[in-house]
Amino acid sequence: MEWGSPTVSVSFPCLSCDYVMLAPDADSAFGLPFASGWRLIIRWAGGTASLKEAALLKQFIPSFRQESISEVRQQLGRGAEWKLDGLSEPAARELRKEAEARGFTVDVRSRGEDRPRVRLPRPGSGMTGYCVRLSPSFDDKGHILATFGPAGSAVSIACGPSTAETVDVPNARGLQFLEEVTALDPLGIPDVSSLGLDGISLECLVQEARGNHRFFAWSPSPDSSPRQHGFVMALFRLAMDVAQVPATVEYLEQVFGYVSSELPVKVFEETPRRIRLFGGLSSYHLEALQSLFDSVGPGEPVLMDLSNSEGMGTLLHPLFARFHARMGRTVWWVNAPAARHLGEAGIPRDCLYEEFESARAALLSG
Repeated sequence: MEWGSPTVSVSFPCLSCDYVMLAPDADSAFGLPFASGWRLIIRWAGGTASLKEAALLKQFIPSFRQESISEVRQQLGRGAEWKLDGLSEPAARELRKEAEARGFTVDVRSRGEDRPRVRLPRPGSGMTGYCVRLSPSFDDKGHILATFGPAGSAVSIACGPSTAETVDVPNARGLQFLEEVTALDPLGIPDVSSLGLDGISLECLVQEARGNHRFFAWSPSPDSSPRQHGFVMALFRLAMDVAQVPATVEYLEQVFGYVSSELPVKVFEETPRRIRLFGGLSSYHLEALQSLFDSVGPGEPVLMDLSNSEGMGTLLHPLFARFHARMGRTVWWVNAPAARHLGEAGIPRDCLYEEFESARAALLSG
């Protein structure tokens, strides 16, 4: 089979023959449970939303009505826009009207306009392929595709219509991935029937010598949907281990919170050591974050990398303040949301740097 839209083509053989069929719309061809397909993008002038803009959005965005203005602003995170996917056309048009009446710049797109292109191995090529198509509620759509065969192993990562990266996979890392996926019996993973409004829809494809399979899931958890979650996380971990292009690295980090409740952290054994916290942090991460901070020696210099932060719960501020006050020197590489939160936690502004090289130089000179 071949499934896709006018901007997406995924080569996938029929399960019973070699016939290839082009489906003009994936939803109608396969009965996808995600029927709505319009994206709303609301933009404002500043680098981050102001309290006034958060208050205006709270007036007409349904998911914001029960939140405080500061909580809405925190959810908006960094950047100059906010996205909502999965809308019906009338709902998208109505929200656009409300947003424009309050002075926002608005863009409405139909489903498929920003989907990246995905191609699985051709039948008979001797290669296996594992793919997940990602449709997060508030971020760009994308995909992760891992292929393995006589010619080598590779991972392709894409987000939006034009950002993509393909990178070779080391043999040992590829074998680890294949062992993880094989243990899940991927050809027998069923659909997850539950749906939601602010999570992530996942479309997964498997192509092996034994057969081909497709399944769908909505925000699977390790408790309720362990095989679906395990398949997606195996692809995510592989992609995050090998991705090199900054735009794809940032995309994977932004989407990580949709598929995992783990502390979003990477530790780089550089000199001095760099610890990267990315995405959003909440009170659910308090214990893991404390353990991370406890793992750093009292006098050890460390570069804390929050350059791809989407914000944090204010209950975490005391942990960051105590960590900064330890004996060892700490500098912070930050973006706008991280700088705001660390400032509110009492960390001096002269310890915050917008550029990596400036932060590292400051740490080394201290």
